[in-house]
Amino acid sequence: MSAWTDRILQEFPADLARFWVACDPDVVLLDGHVLQSLRDRGFELVSFDDPMVFRAYYEETYRAAWDEGRDPPSPALILHLSSNASDILPWDYIRQARIVRLGLADLFDKLSSSVLRQIDPDYYAKLFDAQKAYASQTLGDAATSDFILTHVFKVVPVLIDDEVTFWREVLRLHLRGWSLPPVLADRMAAILQSRQTLSDLPIKELVGDRAFALKAVQSAWLRYLQSFGIASIASENREDSSASSLTIPFDHP
Repeated sequence: MSAWTDRILQEFPADLARFWVACDPDVVLLDGHVLQSLRDRGFELVSFDDPMVFRAYYEETYRAAWDEGRDPPSPALILHLSSNASDILPWDYIRQARIVRLGLADLFDKLSSSVLRQIDPDYYAKLFDAQKAYASQTLGDAATSDFILTHVFKVVPVLIDDEVTFWREVLRLHLRGWSLPPVLADRMAAILQSRQTLSDLPIKELVGDRAFALKAVQSAWLRYLQSFGIASIASENREDSSASSLTIPFDHP
């Protein structure tokens, strides 16, 4: 179990309550690993999408069983609320349930939650480990973007100062199967386009769109072949090759 999953599960001690309200504006509880771990611990999670449907299910399946001393389907029930607005719930829920709040701002107290919401939740586990190991103070939006680039995507924009280094990082990024989300691609562009040697490159597209980047590399490689007079090979490659099947003449990182 990852430290990220364990951190979320810490909010739900199995023997503390049988009815819970989870205020989860960033829907971290819907992660597959988290959901399965909750089920393994005896929790059922039901979303509060339709108050009438939930009321009927709760009353008939859980509350009646508890009142009559019977075992319900699971030892504990979590009402999942995809916001922080617990005040919209009926008073009897608030009185009977234990309320837990699980926003990204609570779980990542050193990083900007507005930036975190713009990256894939699949990266949260790795980022949670990095925050614990390396974040010593609260970071703003730009610093959080740099932190994610460094510790998740292994790219340090301030160290990229020429075109050769930039293309190497672009290839490493895409050969790992990664494309930067727009918020991080924007940050890369903001830093690197101040470099005179990089100012003419479409940096945001190259780091944020794998197909665009590989097509650009293919075009550069064909120009390289043409510069050595291998026009027929270049022409054949242009017609028959696609970006997705391109063999890039660089070592895999």
